[in-house]
Amino acid sequence: MNGVLPWALVVQAGELEVNRRAQLAAVLKELVEFHRQWVLLDTCHRVELYGVGPTPAQPEMARIEGEEAVRHLFRVAAGLESAVVGETEILGQVRDALGQARTRGTDERVARLFECAIATGRAARARPLPVRDGLAERAVSWLGARAQLTGRPVLVVGTGAMGVALAAAAAAVGGVVTVAGRHRERGAARGPAQLDLVGAARCAPEMAAVAVAIRGEWSDLEGAVAAGSAMPPVADLSVPPSIPASVQKALGPRFLGIDELWQRVPVEASWTAGAEAAVADSVADFMGWLRGRGSVPTLVALRERGEARRQARVDRLLRRLPDLDDRAQQLVEAMSRQLVTDLLHEPISALRADPDGSHGEAARMLFDL
Repeated sequence: MNGVLPWALVVQAGELEVNRRAQLAAVLKELVEFHRQWVLLDTCHRVELYGVGPTPAQPEMARIEGEEAVRHLFRVAAGLESAVVGETEILGQVRDALGQARTRGTDERVARLFECAIATGRAARARPLPVRDGLAERAVSWLGARAQLTGRPVLVVGTGAMGVALAAAAAAVGGVVTVAGRHRERGAARGPAQLDLVGAARCAPEMAAVAVAIRGEWSDLEGAVAAGSAMPPVADLSVPPSIPASVQKALGPRFLGIDELWQRVPVEASWTAGAEAAVADSVADFMGWLRGRGSVPTLVALRERGEARRQARVDRLLRRLPDLDDRAQQLVEAMSRQLVTDLLHEPISALRADPDGSHGEAARMLFDL
């Protein structure tokens, strides 16, 4: 059983500097292309690698083995390990990780692990949570505590899912939102960017606040700071941070990085208890399935042994009865197949439901497999 137990390597927000987390994710992404039994889950708050068999040497990552690795992934999918407990985005990220693994071709055990995680996440959210602030709302709330946003210009840099969420959150508190992206002509989910990054850097000092969620460094902003322009508070939800280190230093306490948002939000206790119960049930089901797989070779061997002996006996009978017509021979074949199936039904059913491998061991001894 030890050779087939899942493992996980885990790094969460705050455990490594953000840039190092991003570098680690890039290395692991290359590795999984060569290992079908590995699946990478890379989000703004975590870098996690799941698999069976040999483990890559990554001393910066915590190793979890066996049932605890299964439980961790199921808790992640259920939203119990998220900064905003119960949030739904992580479930889509788990689904995307499985989709990428399937495109590449992955191990059946790991695929089943992620399928069960997705089912667990759905079961945990069967009872909806009260509406609460997500990361974008919390970032805008932080900006609002440092600058008046209502009726004032707010710059949102980024046209992806998080950029859209930031723009919506800023607009919800009365901010007059300007959206910027790498290319003005490329539309966001809710409309095209009004500025490119160069134009956004020029306008940033004139804004009441700036919220950022893009890939890569926003180097154009260094020019505005170097020119002595006073900068408004900036919230950067990019991973790794897009705001250059020199600008972060100049902003001081007026800069918010995504790691600072890694604080658990209290959640309704009854919802958490229900989600924990869903996780516990799913872990038990998956581990039972995994243990049962240990009897699969015995099951196959038992079927093959039965078929080989059936075929030998039928061939011997037909040689002794050369005058049987085709219809009669077909009936003999069908009857013999059904007889073997009936005789093996109970042993095979027991092997399929083998809880700990003991049934498989007994079958190997009884049938000399």
